[in-house]
Amino acid sequence: MAVDGQVIDEPGELARIFVMPDVERLDQKRLTLPAEPPPELASDEQKHILWEQQQARLLREKSRQQPISAIKILESKSQPRAVILGAPGAGKTTLINYLVVTAAMRQQSAAKAANPSDITSYLPILIRIRDLARSPKLSVLAFLRQFIENDLSLSAVPAGFFEYWLQSGQALILLDGLDEVANDAQRRQVVERIEAFLGSCDRCPAIITSRPAGYRDDYFSRDNYPHYELLPFDDEKIDTFINHWYDSRVDLETERERRKASLRKALAAKPRIQRLARNPLLLTIIALIHRYKANLPKQRHELYNSAVETLISTWDADKELTIRPVLQYLDIRDIRRLMKQLAYWIHTQGSVDDAENGTQIERNTLIRQLARFIKEIKATENLQLYQAKEEATAFLDKIIRDRAGLLSQQGQNRYAFVHKTFQEYLCAQEILYLQEDQDVDDDDYVPYVKNHIREHLHDPHWREVLLLLIAQQTPRQAKASLRTILKANSDYEEWLHRDLLLAGSCLAENAEINDQTLIEQILTELVNLEVASLPIVSNKISSQVFQAISSQQDTPFAATAMAFLMKLLVEDRAMAFD
Repeated sequence: MAVDGQVIDEPGELARIFVMPDVERLDQKRLTLPAEPPPELASDEQKHILWEQQQARLLREKSRQQPISAIKILESKSQPRAVILGAPGAGKTTLINYLVVTAAMRQQSAAKAANPSDITSYLPILIRIRDLARSPKLSVLAFLRQFIENDLSLSAVPAGFFEYWLQSGQALILLDGLDEVANDAQRRQVVERIEAFLGSCDRCPAIITSRPAGYRDDYFSRDNYPHYELLPFDDEKIDTFINHWYDSRVDLETERERRKASLRKALAAKPRIQRLARNPLLLTIIALIHRYKANLPKQRHELYNSAVETLISTWDADKELTIRPVLQYLDIRDIRRLMKQLAYWIHTQGSVDDAENGTQIERNTLIRQLARFIKEIKATENLQLYQAKEEATAFLDKIIRDRAGLLSQQGQNRYAFVHKTFQEYLCAQEILYLQEDQDVDDDDYVPYVKNHIREHLHDPHWREVLLLLIAQQTPRQAKASLRTILKANSDYEEWLHRDLLLAGSCLAENAEINDQTLIEQILTELVNLEVASLPIVSNKISSQVFQAISSQQDTPFAATAMAFLMKLLVEDRAMAFD
């Protein structure tokens, strides 16, 4: 899937790489949320938002339907029109571009090999809805003519050209990005124009795309326009993408197959990264990193760093973030700092126990918080609060709304990180920044690291943050962090072994530690638990211990763990023969 010109530059390349996504038809019953949250949440805005997120997730689970290939929408004889909704990075625009490319290339055999529908018999007409909204006084047909003559610098379209294709039912009408229209009133006006246009050419298939954020159920009738949701990639689609990716980029077969196997192995060994890969945009970024580095980084924080840089660059299409007139004070160098501050603040607001979706924040609350951070980042410019708020508003309205990136609109006036992983990684980065900003010694880092470990130890919402934090510390700092964990004496540690298991997980992150005795202590205790078969070690704990030991593979500690395990197994067998 394309990353704003960085990955897929030519139409032919898109056709070779593209993987057709699945969609799920949204339930026509329109299951609704309970009208009101519990009374105790009414006065707490953030808890109210978290409750709504949890309820929405439950609704999605209740209304699940059988997925179908997105191309099946166009194959429908009775309803070849649809609204397709998709989260940021889900592939809405890439799907639309693919349909345009395959129809325009007129290569029947290639098109049919990738797509069973004979869409090449249609003239593709692609309309970016945000461009249409900028010409409110033009009919859609007049807009098309103006666009071709002005933007494409082509000579005048022959009279009756569009009318012929539209009235004969031989045009494939693709309207992309309803969510990119600024506000609800403008969107409703555009919807009316689109409905009038499509009503005049009712024999033509048509697809309208939007993010769920900003979309309302009453824009288009579900009776006339079935609504679908783009689904994340499953394992098969990820595998197909890997095949397409390297088939189109590496000529030598042995090298091509080696790289495919390498990327598959890397994803299989890193479940957290594989979860990211279910988002087509993030999968493309992962593949891009793998292509240029030949392997994925062994430490996942390094991969996340590369992904964050790539996502920030999507806000920087011209390497200047189009600073003027969009942003008046921030430049691209400030954005990462702003995202770290924001991630830490958002992460402290709570969790919906969702492995993928970041915590949502209401727009006005977010603007106020961004304004505070902007004033801090630009302290030397002595910004007034109103200036910082104007900058924060411009950032949301001009950068976040119009371009896929780290932060996205995820509901009506709600924003969140595009994936919880980036919220967690940048939160850890901010803790490290605060530590370094204090210029403290490695052994004296209590305020910003040790306190976080003590306060959030074994809190599932903070687990990934702590793992990513310790993995990025200096060897002496990481040693001190592990000692803090092991000395925590958490409740029921004798039976649950949570402190030990978390320390083992830190080793599995490839944390750099300059204390061999400490490393051996952790691994020895894990191995002893694995082979002891003690009554106080439940099956669940045994499974966690096995996972902790297995996850040492491909780390510097693997050989030590294996040596201890073999030693104990030999001793165990010797005792059995005595």
